[in-house]
Amino acid sequence: MDVNGKIREEEESKYLLTDVASCIFTFSNGMKSKITTSPDKEVVLLKLFPRTSKSKRFEDSILSNYLFSKTITELSKMCGYDCLKTFTRHFKKCFGETPYKWMLDRKMEEIQPLVLKSDFTITEISRMYGFNNVSHLVSKYTKKFGVSPQKDRLSKKAI
Repeated sequence: MDVNGKIREEEESKYLLTDVASCIFTFSNGMKSKITTSPDKEVVLLKLFPRTSKSKRFEDSILSNYLFSKTITELSKMCGYDCLKTFTRHFKKCFGETPYKWMLDRKMEEIQPLVLKSDFTITEISRMYGFNNVSHLVSKYTKKFGVSPQKDRLSKKAI
């Protein structure tokens, strides 16, 4: 580009396709879109942005960082977001649920084997996973698995 913001001729040739009457785009969901030139032969400029690359990078960032963060704020910072509101909006769009619910589900998946197969007390597990109090862990565990951690532990040991 020159100082006036205009594209130089050698740069223009990289981006300009001549004598294109129409172009059909087929999207991953099967939809098609056709772009045609006008009768006046006006120039049509088109820029394509891959949707998956940004959302895929976001998802990869979440999956590689969530194990090292105890809170949503920590996770958002580790993923490069200063604004928790923006992070939450992107998260919901990518995962279909709030970061809190998603992280809680991951924690519960990790906690259940500890409840069933370890000698850690429920209080120790609660501290290990950053719960403010044991009753919060018990409540969330019961909601997710339909039985309290203590009852779940006792029923599995009886088998």
